[in-house]
Amino acid sequence: MSILEKSIKEKIEDAKKNPASLLALIYPYLLIVGLVIGLLYVGNFNFISRQSIPPALPDSTSNTNDDYTVQPAKTIAGFDVMTVKNPSQELIDKGKKLFSANCSSCHGADGKGDGPAGAALNPPPRNYTNKEGWKNGPTASGIFKTLQEGIPGSGMASYSYLSTEEKFALAEYIRSAFVPDPPKVDENDLANLDLTYNLSETTEVSATIPIEYAEKFIIQENNPKYQKVLDVLKQINSDNTNGAKVFSNITKDKVTALILLSNASDWKQNEQRFIDMIINEANQDGFNDNVFNLSGAQWDEFYKYMNKYL
Repeated sequence: MSILEKSIKEKIEDAKKNPASLLALIYPYLLIVGLVIGLLYVGNFNFISRQSIPPALPDSTSNTNDDYTVQPAKTIAGFDVMTVKNPSQELIDKGKKLFSANCSSCHGADGKGDGPAGAALNPPPRNYTNKEGWKNGPTASGIFKTLQEGIPGSGMASYSYLSTEEKFALAEYIRSAFVPDPPKVDENDLANLDLTYNLSETTEVSATIPIEYAEKFIIQENNPKYQKVLDVLKQINSDNTNGAKVFSNITKDKVTALILLSNASDWKQNEQRFIDMIINEANQDGFNDNVFNLSGAQWDEFYKYMNKYL
């Protein structure tokens, strides 16, 4: 046995008898390993701490146009739902035209759900010739509900913009042309449908315009008032009278304060209302706490001054 082997063996035997000596033996090596790891970490710190999360991609599905279209105000007459119990041929013919214009691209000309626009839809468009699996059923009221509300989670959108008569016309055409042995129209179903959607009541529909146009109209409508405020402010700023000085002393936002006064009118007939309005709006609509320090004479002078311009 060599001297080196003998020395190692002696150290091992000694470590077995005294574990602390083993720690002392390997401690320098642990220290070196820890130092090397520390140097490697510091050298790569910038890389380790760098964000690896990919940037958020723009949502291409959010570019939908939810703005209103120009629609004049109109009155929708109530509809007698009981007429659907014995639908006229005229109603069914109207439904056929509506189906061709609005539905055949997805549901197919024969109502089998094989239209070209429905090929990529999941779930696929309804096959009207199959009586199984209808969401709201192939009844007149069920098809009406589907047209009114659509079917969430599918390609079936709401057709609520159609009139009551048009929705019933579509329903009756689908039932007569495609649905095998369609269920008979039930008066109770129709009565419940009427209660749900108030179909027999006359409805007033407000006019709608695109938001962009509405914003322009609001700006145009209020522009004369705003221009008047700017004109008054210009005169006040060039004025050196006590009324102008009071106004400057009690306002933190002159334009906002003038807009408040110009939009109200009852204060012009009563000084106390004028005072109460300004005190109540202190620190809110352009005025500040200095309004509480005005004397009676200053209020009189300021009131007359504002009446002069507004």
